[in-house]
Amino acid sequence: MHSQFWRPSQGENFHTSWRNSTTSNNKGEWYCSARLPAHCGIPGNERADKLAKLGAQGDQTDNPVSFMEKKTLIKAVFRPQKRKDDYHLLTRHEQVVLMRLRTGHNRLNAHMSQKMKLVASPTCSCGLEDQTTEHILQRCTILESLRKTVWPTAVSLHCKLYGGKEDLEKTASFVSLSGLTI
Repeated sequence: MHSQFWRPSQGENFHTSWRNSTTSNNKGEWYCSARLPAHCGIPGNERADKLAKLGAQGDQTDNPVSFMEKKTLIKAVFRPQKRKDDYHLLTRHEQVVLMRLRTGHNRLNAHMSQKMKLVASPTCSCGLEDQTTEHILQRCTILESLRKTVWPTAVSLHCKLYGGKEDLEKTASFVSLSGLTI
């Protein structure tokens, strides 16, 4: 190897060059030594290299780590962080209610009739229109007084389903108080 860094010779691919640089001992074990430039010429890495060397100069403690501890640490690094948005701050039951309302995969007549074929009619018991998420949260006459109690002023459907924690809790509470099975 002529240069400071090992590289495949011109016209030679990496695997051929690597195979030519390996040696064998009398035990049948193969060794390869090569110097590969890791970060030469990349701004900031020279400082990182100096800091790493400085850190390595300190006293090194001998604290053996068991296989299980290593496994736990590795899993913790790759485990997704828990989300802290308003939806994820709700109870599990409230989350289920909201997700069913958002997706339309619920036990309201519209879904049970059209998708599941378990109810004869998709119409709400108020008789005005199909019993959908939008209908029960915004227009159902049977739930009008409860709706005014929970939301004294008009609130958009989007706010009821995707608003802040307080809005989402009100929606889950409304469904619970309505007696509807979602």
